[in-house]
Amino acid sequence: MAIQFCSHCGDTLPESRDATVQCTCCGSTSPNTVLGAVSRSSSSDFPSELRRRRTIRAPERALAPTDTWSATDVACPRCRAPEVRYTALQLRSADEGTTMFYACPACALRWNEDN
Repeated sequence: MAIQFCSHCGDTLPESRDATVQCTCCGSTSPNTVLGAVSRSSSSDFPSELRRRRTIRAPERALAPTDTWSATDVACPRCRAPEVRYTALQLRSADEGTTMFYACPACALRWNEDN
């Protein structure tokens, strides 16, 4: 049921199926304007600090410059350079493998693989 307020004191009026509603705070009587009215709302109509924080994305992790990464004999899939740079990060849960990040110094291609 929709909420209505007392026109005299501003307090919320109790729900009633009668044509008039008496305020429990000041005792004045007001017409029941919400009799038979239907109110629909969803959770998005009520802002929530928790919902706002849930939608905030974590900042992206910055990777170190690729010239500080280790070299490996993996060939670049684009230019076929025989050696590329790599680094590994644990992005998923501890019981899963690491994510390998590769960078080709010849053509600047970057890719990753989940181990």
